[in-house]
Amino acid sequence: MNVTDDLPPGRPTDQLLRITPLVELAGLRIDGELDRATLPTLPPALASMSGRGSFSLDLSGLVFCDVGGLRTLVGAAAGLRGGHVLTMRSPSPQVRRLLTLTGWHKTAGLRLQAPPRALPERPGPRP
Repeated sequence: MNVTDDLPPGRPTDQLLRITPLVELAGLRIDGELDRATLPTLPPALASMSGRGSFSLDLSGLVFCDVGGLRTLVGAAAGLRGGHVLTMRSPSPQVRRLLTLTGWHKTAGLRLQAPPRALPERPGPRP
């Protein structure tokens, strides 16, 4: 079965999910939608990182993730050995909630790094 069989015309998987290397540290940035149609592109990318030790996944551009996608991400963390960890940077509230509901947030080798909180705006001088 082709992974694009169930997609609407004109929506190839490479436009729904983009995986790029991080520049500032070892890891990957995942943008777009991670679901049944786009999932096959993820395991090879994760495998390329897992042999290097600890690495990060920047999920700030991930707009949707189904349970199968999350299972793949958590499985990559669980497969790390020697004290190495997979850090999920900026997971969305949906991803954090799925991790908590499934209990996967307790997976050995997985670390969550929340996005920095926006500072409240300071009131300006009064006229």
